[in-house]
Amino acid sequence: MCKSIMKFPNRKTISFFLSVLLSIFCLGGTLGCLPAHAAGEYHLNSWDENGKIQDIIDFVERVTTKGNDYYVKRKDRIAVFDNDGTLWSEKPVYFPIQFELENDGFVGLTTDEYIEKARQFVYKENQVNFGVPYRELVYKPVIGLVKYLKANGFKVYICSGGDIDFVRSFSDKVYGIPPEQVIGTAVKTSFDLEFGGNVKRDTAFLEAIQGHQELAHYNDQEGKPVGIQNHIGKRPIIAVGNSGGDFEMFQYTDAGVDKSLIVLINHDDCEREYKYNDVPGSTHPECQPNEYEYKLVPDNESLDEAQNRENWIVVSMKNDFNTIFESDLSRTPAPVCN
Repeated sequence: MCKSIMKFPNRKTISFFLSVLLSIFCLGGTLGCLPAHAAGEYHLNSWDENGKIQDIIDFVERVTTKGNDYYVKRKDRIAVFDNDGTLWSEKPVYFPIQFELENDGFVGLTTDEYIEKARQFVYKENQVNFGVPYRELVYKPVIGLVKYLKANGFKVYICSGGDIDFVRSFSDKVYGIPPEQVIGTAVKTSFDLEFGGNVKRDTAFLEAIQGHQELAHYNDQEGKPVGIQNHIGKRPIIAVGNSGGDFEMFQYTDAGVDKSLIVLINHDDCEREYKYNDVPGSTHPECQPNEYEYKLVPDNESLDEAQNRENWIVVSMKNDFNTIFESDLSRTPAPVCN
């Protein structure tokens, strides 16, 4: 006698239909319905479902499930994301730096004028290697992660070493993160006192970033925890970044296994993007005050530290990202991988 075999839908299919039903019953959120754990998981379809994304999902489910010791109230679900190299590409030159190099300092511009110029750059200027506007070099899996976290009650902030006005020029449309949730390096500004006046940029970003004296705030390395505290006023429970410049932000966020999560994006895909800082323990020479002396410093201090921390997850772009960019982009010239 033959028995029929019932096929059950996979997790992604269930998650998708749950999210649709959730949207219907919540009526766009007007009923104050909280997202189910499965809601939004369809945003993660650019990830390899058998890779590190499962560790991230496990953490989110743990802190959003009432009745366990790790539950975190909605008001305390804070996530911070680095920008360059985390939400979008950063090679061969940091995009905010390229913008400044192509223009003349912007001293005296109002913040509104600067933001409009930055927006035009992001949407209309082409990046040299891929030949597409900078806006198109956004990492689809990481944006999916932002959406997934938001669906599970997280408030998501950008914490960037780049110019705060530059990032604010596109963060809402490109990332779904509003400008008031952007923390970044800030040049000194002033109010012009005219009726209906504006805030003006008094110093040039490139000149100020070298010595930091003409900055209102330097939001990299040790400056990132300071920026988070000043802007948010509470410690995040998730931090996502890619470099040694995020190390202090990771330290500040890290409260131990089951209570915090550090996600480190490792650039190890030469063919689809770039390969750099991808080997734990690798170092490079750095010149000391005495120009004839050098010492070896880590290529990526965060990557090194992740090897010793259970709640620091290293995400391989090569193995964990099914797709990197929204479109199937190819580099010119074609990369040569070792």
